[in-house]
Amino acid sequence: MYELKKTQYKTIWLNTSDAVVDTERKTFTYNNLPLIKVIGEKNILKVNSITLSGPGVPNITNSNWIVKIKDVKFNNTTYFNSDKDLNPTIAEFNYDSNNTIQNGLLSLELEKQDINLITLQVYNDDNNGLKISSNNIDLHICIVICEEFFDL
Repeated sequence: MYELKKTQYKTIWLNTSDAVVDTERKTFTYNNLPLIKVIGEKNILKVNSITLSGPGVPNITNSNWIVKIKDVKFNNTTYFNSDKDLNPTIAEFNYDSNNTIQNGLLSLELEKQDINLITLQVYNDDNNGLKISSNNIDLHICIVICEEFFDL
């Protein structure tokens, strides 16, 4: 029988203004990250918080948004994505008239790995990126990796 020995948390804050961005503002590549070693026996990635800012924010009321992650290894036997996209969804949220965000509380099991590059794909239900009427929107996202270590 395994007994939980230790749990370690790693917090990663990503701001879309710090990323390499495509022209549609859908793909955000973070290639200047410090090395993130994921070494637990079981590693779970969750989104802790999401915030939006920028001149385009007043124009996105009642928009549904999807955030996907690329360039990380995940346990694809425990992950199912109904949209037929191989990149896992880590957050789905709605920005409503009260300027609040409701997150879907999704989690993703990661494999052991060294991460120094993360790519996020962000788009809404109209397939727009983080740009509405030529006004940019910035997404600030906090990702937490929970590493669990077990003892025999």
